[in-house]
Amino acid sequence: MKKWSKVIALTVMVMLVVSFALAGCGTPKKEESKEPAPQPKPQVLKMNWAEEPPALDPQVTTDQVSFEVLNNVMEGLVRIREGGKIEAGIAEKWDISPDGLKYTFHLRDAKWSDSSPVTANDFDFAWRRAINPKTTSEYAYQLYYIKGAEKANSINIKDADADKKIEDAMKNVGIKVVDPKTLEVTLETPTPYFLGLTAFGTYMPTKKEFFDKMGDKFASEADKMLYNGPFVIKEWVHESKLNLAKNPNYWNAKAVKLDEIQGAMVKDTNAAVNMYEAGELDIMGVTGDFIPNYKDKGMKTMPEATTWWVEYNLKDPFFKNLNIRKAFSLAIDRQAFVDNVLKNGSVVATGFVPPLLNGLNDKFRKESGDYIPKTAQVDEAKKLLAAGMKELGLTTAPKLKFLAGDSAPAKKYSQGLQEFWKKNLGIEVELVNVNFKTRLQMMTKNDFSFVFAGWGADYDDPMTFMDLYVTGGTNQHSSFSNKEYDKLIEEAKKTNDQKVRMENMKKAEKILMEQLPIAPLYHPAWNYVEKPYVKGVERFPLGADLLFLGASVEGKK
Repeated sequence: MKKWSKVIALTVMVMLVVSFALAGCGTPKKEESKEPAPQPKPQVLKMNWAEEPPALDPQVTTDQVSFEVLNNVMEGLVRIREGGKIEAGIAEKWDISPDGLKYTFHLRDAKWSDSSPVTANDFDFAWRRAINPKTTSEYAYQLYYIKGAEKANSINIKDADADKKIEDAMKNVGIKVVDPKTLEVTLETPTPYFLGLTAFGTYMPTKKEFFDKMGDKFASEADKMLYNGPFVIKEWVHESKLNLAKNPNYWNAKAVKLDEIQGAMVKDTNAAVNMYEAGELDIMGVTGDFIPNYKDKGMKTMPEATTWWVEYNLKDPFFKNLNIRKAFSLAIDRQAFVDNVLKNGSVVATGFVPPLLNGLNDKFRKESGDYIPKTAQVDEAKKLLAAGMKELGLTTAPKLKFLAGDSAPAKKYSQGLQEFWKKNLGIEVELVNVNFKTRLQMMTKNDFSFVFAGWGADYDDPMTFMDLYVTGGTNQHSSFSNKEYDKLIEEAKKTNDQKVRMENMKKAEKILMEQLPIAPLYHPAWNYVEKPYVKGVERFPLGADLLFLGASVEGKK
């Protein structure tokens, strides 16, 4: 990675002119000097990522922290700005066919951080790599809207002739490089939100030559990545800090005001607050216990299109039982949890899809209705637990381990849930609090009985939630499978009739809430404060949370 500095030292040479009169002895003129022009102070923003990004490979990452970093160092064909506005990104313009099936993207003259051009081939390689089943991209299904993508991704890599099958299937995938600056994409069915989806992390480009050179080390360190976004990673000390610097090769570098972003990885809430008060952080998320301290000091609140839940592993004999799952769900007093544990403006989840996402004529949550009670149903929970235990031939519950994160808020939240199960069911649950990366790995391997997890919307449509729980869905970890659910989601994806789409997703959500592979808990609110000199930080209720493209620290001392 090239290091660079915005500040250029100027040396001004002053010529001494001595003039003499033709007659007599002249005296030299007074020496003139000029001071170097004062240089602007570098603009540095200090923030807290809170966690180590588990994976910065765009085609394989799935977590929020990594997507936040990628949203600032990478750019897709389009970019989502505050308010959900779609702006031209690497694609300067695009054409959409009248039937909505063909998109032709015309790329601008953009560069990678090594000064090489960003081309249509970089998108073609990245998208095909995500689709290739050997990549095992958990987000490959986000490209299923592209013609032939699902068929190619569904090939069993254990087949003897898998390579040949993949090669043949890839020939029919609807991605075509017309020329280095033109990418043509053909969809399976018209997809109203496809354009915005090309801003999503999995759709970001990757340069094949660089990827091949890096091999297994790709995206593992700052110098093992190429960047085409507003910033580059300047320094990455794992589990400690990740600092960004302005990318001089970004096509819109003139819009980038910050010279550097210093990003800490502080999990402890008290420590983060102390850093903010000491001026070591310029922006900070505010958790429940500290809201009273900041609510009258400029704190802002933004609801998120996110749902947090308890997810059961249906391969676990205990939680395979539906009555047991229902009992653990009904034992939770969600309103008390939100009011007394979270204390941050979050709202109770009465269904799977969060309230912010649009439905047919109104918000989907409002149109679909409520499935989850806000308060604990203790008597019913005890009856269901007894029934489930009887069905399993148990007189006492087995040893249960509840998987959750190890940040201060995650520990507090998991302890709150632990107390509900102890108080209302009489069951002692052991907490397993691990770091973010380890939790994701354990979930992927089904190495848990039940887990505290959540999902944030990638785009403004209920499908961003509903297709999670199809059979074999790579971003669900409960092993849930229901043929009717799968059929409803498949039909919803293949029709452009909004009424049919929404009705199918309503029916599918009802199935999910009846079978309860997950027990929705709450929809979070994001509370934050920032110093008065911080301007232009963009925040989003869905997708990657933060964008620093137009941010600045005006007048910072």
